[in-house]
Amino acid sequence: MTDNERFEHFIQTIHSTEQIWLLQAEDGLFAMVEDSGGTSYIPVWSSELASAEASNEEWSDYTVEMMPINEFINWCKELAEDDVRLGIEPDKSGRILPIEASVFSDILKQMKDN
Repeated sequence: MTDNERFEHFIQTIHSTEQIWLLQAEDGLFAMVEDSGGTSYIPVWSSELASAEASNEEWSDYTVEMMPINEFINWCKELAEDDVRLGIEPDKSGRILPIEASVFSDILKQMKDN
């Protein structure tokens, strides 16, 4: 699957379910990754299964958490202010589809308006 196909599948899935999945630590913080340039990303998934598979590997101490899409859209404002980006659907190798939180929020708002 190409990156564009992965992204399209992700967007369509969260649009239809109105849910996004994250990994959360016991202290309430969400899982984050950082690239070699120091940019922070919060990994997000379109399904509970995909996020659970990730929690069994690198993030074994984290639990799978669902966030309603409206709540996530609002949270994206804070993420953008903190210059935290999103890592869409990390694959088994840890590769993500990076996107700025504000851009992602705008895409979701447009989809909800249609």
